Amino acid sequence: MKKRKHKYNSQFTKIFQTGLQTPSSKDYSSPFTIHHSPFTIHQNAFVLVTTLWMLAILTIAASFFALWTQHALQIAQTMQDDLQGEIDMHSTQATIIYLLTTQRTTIGGLVLPIEDEKEAAELEEKLNDSILAVGGEMAIDDRPYFGYGKALFALQDKAGLLGINFTDGTSLYRLLALLGVEEELRSPLIAKFYDYTDIDELHRLNGAEAAHYEKFDLPPPTNNYLMTPLESHRILDWAAQTSLWKNNQLGQLTNTVLAGLPNLNTAPSLVLQAVFYLDANSAERLVKIRQSMPFYSLKTVNQVGNVNIAFDEFDINFFSSHYLRLTLWYKGAQRIRQVHLKLTSQADGLKPWQVEYSLELNLLPKYTEAFPTYVQTALLNPTLSAQTQ
Repeated sequence: MKKRKHKYNSQFTKIFQTGLQTPSSKDYSSPFTIHHSPFTIHQNAFVLVTTLWMLAILTIAASFFALWTQHALQIAQTMQDDLQGEIDMHSTQATIIYLLTTQRTTIGGLVLPIEDEKEAAELEEKLNDSILAVGGEMAIDDRPYFGYGKALFALQDKAGLLGINFTDGTSLYRLLALLGVEEELRSPLIAKFYDYTDIDELHRLNGAEAAHYEKFDLPPPTNNYLMTPLESHRILDWAAQTSLWKNNQLGQLTNTVLAGLPNLNTAPSLVLQAVFYLDANSAERLVKIRQSMPFYSLKTVNQVGNVNIAFDEFDINFFSSHYLRLTLWYKGAQRIRQVHLKLTSQADGLKPWQVEYSLELNLLPKYTEAFPTYVQTALLNPTLSAQTQ
């Protein structure tokens, strides 16, 4: 009996000692120790990594969707702004054409309608067969104005531009110089210009006719007047003169429909310099003076402007023509539209105006450098109608 009891005590002691072993003893036979297999540990790690990847992907997808939504909203807003800008431009164009075909012009510009009947009658009496400025006219020398809504516009009398089809070589030479064309290239360019527009097939010294164009696989000259100033880009070697086309300078300073000297009340500074042999300061001074006191005689120009324009008085022009260029754009736009108009009020059976052509161009710096003003008419300035009520 004692031997059996001793045997049981020895077994219990052995089991008890075995169970007290720590996990580091690596005795996996003990019933008192919990162990994880390597497969379970790897499986848990895989689930954790997969979850983190899924969260990262969902975060990236959500961010991308938010950016896409924001971009789509910006595009929609831009399209809406562009549409409203186009509507305002068309409304402004219609209003300007209405004014051009119903109102008179003076040396100061386009006379604007007056709502007050008494003041309108006094203005009509003042205008009786007179071209002198009455004050308050809308200028037609390409200065910017606020139009309808968010639109802006500028109106340029083409009589103030250089008539490139009919000008003498001296004025064209000086204009090319002012636009940055190198001296040795000016005379050859002018020779090619005259060969392009004359009716014969004989070429001048340094000029070019059809055979010269054929060597460069270019269309032959039309041997006719230019239809638009931009057609001069087709003249041999003219396209290579980048300074002429920067900001469409040549097109902004010339016309192809009028002859004679430019209108001193609407000519840009560079045209005044090219045609009347003025320096930049004198030309800018004339431009500034005429904004408040339009010129009506050569004597006034020379005295007030402190210049010496030595031309025949009868050749000088102070009045606008029936050809105008209407420039339209709207706030925030990067492009402009230039509509070339011809007033035909004297033509029987025709509407009183015609759109000869229109061009889309990049927004020119000259229209952003000067701050626009409001036209003094309720048709384009809503604040005036509110003030008169």
